[in-house]
Amino acid sequence: MEVPGADSDWRSPQFRQKVVAQIEDAMRKAGTAHSKSSTDMESHVYMKAKSRVSIRLGQDRT
Repeated sequence: MEVPGADSDWRSPQFRQKVVAQIEDAMRKAGTAHSKSSTDMESHVYMKAKSRVSIRLGQDRT
């Protein structure tokens, strides 16, 4: 289990950049063409996660 901090908060820019780098690595290893960039993919996942948290909490967090 990670220690709570700026890097472990999934909303932090540091964490999100780490995810983008992991997506880029996976895309490179797959060796196939992709229609979306790693940043686009991360942004899509982030928005989905953010909306699910909002629904669970009964809030509209933008």
